[in-house]
Amino acid sequence: MSTKGMCISQTANRFHRLVNCSGSVRHYNPRRAVLYVPGNDGKKLSKIPTLTVDSVVLDCEDGVALNRKDEARNTTKKMLDSLDFSNTESVVRINSVSSGLMEEDLQTVLQARNPPTTLMLPKVDSTQELDLFADVLYTTVQSNVHLKNYKPNLISMIESARGLLDLDDVLERGVELSDNDGPFTLEAVTFGSDDFCADIGATRTTEGDELLYARQKIIVSAKAYQLQVIDMVHIDYKSKTDVPKALASKLSDPSFDLWNIQTDLESLKLVAEKAAEMGFTGKQVIHPSQIAVVQSAFTPSEAKIRWATELTQAFHEHQKSGKGAFTFRGSMIDMPLLLQAQNVTNLYEMIDNKKEGPK
Repeated sequence: MSTKGMCISQTANRFHRLVNCSGSVRHYNPRRAVLYVPGNDGKKLSKIPTLTVDSVVLDCEDGVALNRKDEARNTTKKMLDSLDFSNTESVVRINSVSSGLMEEDLQTVLQARNPPTTLMLPKVDSTQELDLFADVLYTTVQSNVHLKNYKPNLISMIESARGLLDLDDVLERGVELSDNDGPFTLEAVTFGSDDFCADIGATRTTEGDELLYARQKIIVSAKAYQLQVIDMVHIDYKSKTDVPKALASKLSDPSFDLWNIQTDLESLKLVAEKAAEMGFTGKQVIHPSQIAVVQSAFTPSEAKIRWATELTQAFHEHQKSGKGAFTFRGSMIDMPLLLQAQNVTNLYEMIDNKKEGPK
C-alpha cells in the first residue's frame, strides 16, 4: 500500500485529530461527559470551576421552567463572563427552533464578552430547522462587533421519530454548512432519549431496550459523517429522599432538583462502558457524581493505548522500509485497524492535554 493511499483526507476525518494528506491538523475536543446545569441556577453554575468535566452545558431549555427563561438567559450570559472554564468546554443549550424562543436566546447569550465555545440545538427535526437556526445565528453574529470571527461548534440533538428518520439529511446539511463558510461547525450529535420515548409512546426503562434501534441508528449516521455521538442520560438513582428509582417522569419537570439525589454509580459504570463498546464517544450526565465514572468509561485503557502506540509505530517503520501490508502481534494490519489505533492515540493525547486531576 502506497504512502499516498494511506493518507487520510481532511473531509473524511473532519473531527478526528489525524494528519491528512496536506499535513494540516484539526483539533479534537473530547466530550466524554457532558454535564447539564440549569442556566438560571447561579449557585450550581458557580461550582463549574471546581469540576473536572470535559463539557458543561449551561441549559436554557428543558432544565428551566418557561417563566424563568429570561432569568436563565441573563444568568448564563453573566456566568460566561465571570467563570473560569479552564479546560472545560463551555456549551449553551438554547431552545429549539420550533419553540419560538431560539432567537431571543441567541441575542441575549451572545452578548457575553466570552461567548460559549459551543451551542447545543435541541429537537432538530429537519434541514429546514437547521437552516433557520443558521440564518438567525449568522444575523446575530454579524450584528455584534465583539463577535467578529466567532464560529461556534454545534451539537445537534435528536429527540423525535421525525428527527431520527431525517437524521442523515440533517447531518449532511450540517456538514455542508460547516464546510462552506456557515456560521457554525457541526461536531457532535446527542440523543434526547426521554423526549424520544414520549414521541413514540414508549416506556423509558433502566435497561433501555426500547431505545436500542434508535441508539444504533444515531451511531451509524454520526460516524458516517465523522461526528462525535453522545449517549443518553442514565436514569437509575439511589435517592437521598423519597424520589423513585426510575426518574423518567421527573426529568422533564424543571422544578425537580436533580442535584439533590445520589446516583447509582455501579449501574452507571455498566451502561457507560456498554455505550463506549457500541461506538458512542461520550455520555450526558446530570449530576457531578457521575462525571468521573463516565469519563473513565470513555477513556482508552492502558493496554489499549499500548496496543495503539505500538501498532502505529510499526506502521511508520514499515513505511520507511517501503513495505506495504504487514502483520502485528500475529494479525494482518489493514487500514481500518490503523485508523482505530490512530483514533485511540489521538484521543488519549487530547485527554492528557486536559491535565485531569483535582482542581
